[in-house]
Amino acid sequence: MLSDMKIPVAVGLVLGMQAAIAAPPTPQEVWKTGIAEQNKDYAQIPHAMLKIQDAVYLSDGESASLQGRREQPASWRWVKKADASSVLQITLQHGKLTVTRNGKPEDPSLIRKGLSLGKDIDAAGQPTQVGAGIPGWRIFLYNQDNPAAKAFTSVSYFPYDAGFRISAQFVADKALPARVFRTSRGTDKQFFHAGDAHFTLKGKSMTLPFYAESNRPAEITEMSAFFTDGLTGKGTYGAGRYVDVDGFGRYPPANVTIDFNLTYNPNCARSPYFTCPVAVDTVPVAVTAGERDPHAAH
Repeated sequence: MLSDMKIPVAVGLVLGMQAAIAAPPTPQEVWKTGIAEQNKDYAQIPHAMLKIQDAVYLSDGESASLQGRREQPASWRWVKKADASSVLQITLQHGKLTVTRNGKPEDPSLIRKGLSLGKDIDAAGQPTQVGAGIPGWRIFLYNQDNPAAKAFTSVSYFPYDAGFRISAQFVADKALPARVFRTSRGTDKQFFHAGDAHFTLKGKSMTLPFYAESNRPAEITEMSAFFTDGLTGKGTYGAGRYVDVDGFGRYPPANVTIDFNLTYNPNCARSPYFTCPVAVDTVPVAVTAGERDPHAAH
């Protein structure tokens, strides 16, 4: 009898609470959390995107010096030349950084974490491509008082639409050939064609290429698509948007889940200090999901 299977109320409450704790977040909850984290990354954390005051990209053999008026940290800018007397000088030689602050050697490992240069000012960087497949470094100068960060309110997204979360067949390009994209700074950046996703969206069958940062299968844990759609330049960012897939386990997956609600703008949509691939692949429908154009009123 069903009455014989009843669980005591107290036990039932505990089990219910445990189930609630263990329940994975819904796609819409993941979307909401992602937007909150993006807002933090844009303006709230110490190394927020909109707190960048200047940036320099170094190829091997190049140096940069930080110049400006010491009593006015907001005046500091990178100059691409060696000057040991500057506030900060950074040189990249044979893949290694040499750092001099106020004429004295500094631990170069601090650049990855953030090297304080005074109240509310620090420099931080990481390796990056400075040309197609050419390694170098990008060094940001952060100002916690940057007006752009103070003026920022929130990113703008279309309302969540479950119809833009789809399952796609994935056909791997096992050769993982290099693909070079032109970037927002007029340079080139190299990715590797991981394969193509085949799916139906809004009644149309389509194919969308995905790219990885490595051509070693064991290192591929996520892939990205750079695309334009029917709203590009008409409500979404003019250079296209990006969408990622991950959590598929070992590469190559047979299928991937693409959630266009998680589509985001390249960093160069808000900051001139990044190098972002310009999208050339197309989704032939109006993708009324994901991040909107930050330069347009909604």
